[in-house]
Amino acid sequence: MIAIHNLSFSYNEKPVLQNINISFEEHLTHGIVGLNGSGKTTFFNILSGFLTADEGSITLNGVTIKKNDIAYIDAESFFYPKLTALEFLSVFPKTNLNYNEVELANIFDLPLDEFIDSYSTGMKKKLLIISQLKQDKKIFILDEPFNGLDMESNKTLQMIIELLNKKQKTIFIASHIIEPLYTICQKIHHLKNKHFTKSYSSNEFNQLDAEVFGDFNENLKNTLSKSL
Repeated sequence: MIAIHNLSFSYNEKPVLQNINISFEEHLTHGIVGLNGSGKTTFFNILSGFLTADEGSITLNGVTIKKNDIAYIDAESFFYPKLTALEFLSVFPKTNLNYNEVELANIFDLPLDEFIDSYSTGMKKKLLIISQLKQDKKIFILDEPFNGLDMESNKTLQMIIELLNKKQKTIFIASHIIEPLYTICQKIHHLKNKHFTKSYSSNEFNQLDAEVFGDFNENLKNTLSKSL
């Protein structure tokens, strides 16, 4: 169990997350949804150890969670441009014994011998995904993983997530596109007003659109009716 107790974080004295208390079951795929600016990326950065909360705790089975427990595929990553993809991958230790970077690169149609600065945004996303699969982590965090990927790569990524789940990994995914989460997540959690307002099981996913976009849809409908 991943337990979060009284977690709060502020940026420049402006609260971003406040008094979060929530538990996540292990070995499930958890979707994190919320409108832009709701704090999803901040939450992931704290969970992965890249940011320190103002207060609160995060534990994995009663023990403080460690960076070494987590593989993080963030929305925007920095790459040294004068490295080839293969050189970049060599930085990461291979702890996943089944990992085959050449096969994965072929699946993603990714040339490993080219410099990273020649890569498109989607190619960089694929490279980051491959690099994190090299490590046999307990937890995988994916922040907007579908952005920049073509249809085939999106489907491949969904299959990878399903396979990681079968291997008993705990997975967190944030996406502005909710629909893929319906098929790959067992739980989806709504982040709103600086905390998690509700968690949904698969038989409740049909409520999500109204819960997440309710006010937005109504305001947009009124605005558009006056403008078109």
